[in-house]
Amino acid sequence: MNNIIKTLLLILLILIVLFWDDFYSLAVVYFYFCIGLLIIDIYVTKTIKLIHVWNGAFVYIILSEVFLYPELEVNKNALFAIQYLIIANNMILLGYYSRRLKKVKVTQINAHNVTASKSAVAILVLLVGFFVVIMLPTALKSFALGREAANENESGFVFSSVVNAMGFVLPSVIAFYFLKIRKMNIIFPILMSSPVFIILFMSGSRFPLLFSVVGFLITSRNLINANNKSVSKVSFKSFMIAAVFSGLLLFVSNKMKDFRSVNTQYKDIKVHLAHNDLPTKASQYFSEEGIVDMTILMFNHFSHEDYLYGKSTLFITYFWVPRQIWKDKPTMLGNWFIRMYRAGFSDGHSASFGFTGDLYADFGYFSLFFIFFIGRGLKAAERYKDVVLKSGNYNLILGAMLFPFIFFFVRSPITSSMTFLGILAFYFLIKRIIFKEVKI
Repeated sequence: MNNIIKTLLLILLILIVLFWDDFYSLAVVYFYFCIGLLIIDIYVTKTIKLIHVWNGAFVYIILSEVFLYPELEVNKNALFAIQYLIIANNMILLGYYSRRLKKVKVTQINAHNVTASKSAVAILVLLVGFFVVIMLPTALKSFALGREAANENESGFVFSSVVNAMGFVLPSVIAFYFLKIRKMNIIFPILMSSPVFIILFMSGSRFPLLFSVVGFLITSRNLINANNKSVSKVSFKSFMIAAVFSGLLLFVSNKMKDFRSVNTQYKDIKVHLAHNDLPTKASQYFSEEGIVDMTILMFNHFSHEDYLYGKSTLFITYFWVPRQIWKDKPTMLGNWFIRMYRAGFSDGHSASFGFTGDLYADFGYFSLFFIFFIGRGLKAAERYKDVVLKSGNYNLILGAMLFPFIFFFVRSPITSSMTFLGILAFYFLIKRIIFKEVKI
């Protein structure tokens, strides 16, 4: 579908959304729009793009809440909240489809070859061992008592986030080494990475596991098919394998949620379903995060309180400062806001506000202007991803990590950005220690 047609369709859809006056049916229509756009675009391009991941995440994380909890409609400003979220997603799509980037020539992509240190295996084993030793106590506590009990304070959360970043990128590095440098079977990187996957599974949070496993799979797939000139394309067989594996991962992750969740906002979500339509049935297998509920709460709050004018979004610039040094350091929106209106949370619990949360808290409806440029940035990330995945070089690891990053960004942009900064740090550190790029 031509980008101009998509842009006009999105503008028309925004106008329709503004005049729609029913909370539930609006979500149903947009559900079919997102799924239809996703299927058509993948069929036409024969490629799974970051924009597809974004749209899928919007349905999976945000829209699903409306279908599982249609009673949210009784809340004041519920219609305005869902209109805002849908228009915000359209602004992402507008920013993405309105930006045209020049194609990069193949000669610009394959400019380097990669060699590895003779002690690479020993270093990778040590890094896996370090990760397991540091994270095992927290993982065991999380598995037994719930992940919130394992992160009772902010310092514990920040430390585990930093170390987790190693676990996110390390399996992809291991895959790169064994598949690219040593030309070995994929069973070797799977075996070496399995302790990392097990620790992340035991930690009880599905999204870190998603970061690590998906990055590993995409890195492995691109290296296994490195001799195929259309490596960035997705065959029907590859798509079906990915779909089956993703379904398995989502099923396991939902079982993780059911088994370990504490302080759950809603109870028995799969017992009493108000509707019998496809969106509701599908949403039983999705992962609502309370974002619609929190957006409604924000609309109510900021109807009589001043906006924060940048204070919430700027948390990303100073999150790394220890509270022991800065005792009055502000907390994240997801931490302080929910405690104004709800109770019964542990110190480490934070609510998810989605990709709009901090920007809306800062600028209200004017946040849509900034959200448009997130879409522009997403298009730039798409181009970078295409380039590095075709390269077969060490940089393809970053391209692979963009997929889970974008998915997680829809749920929590500040947390996912903090995580990605940690990934970048370990990515460059491991590159400097183990790998060396040589110009061809």
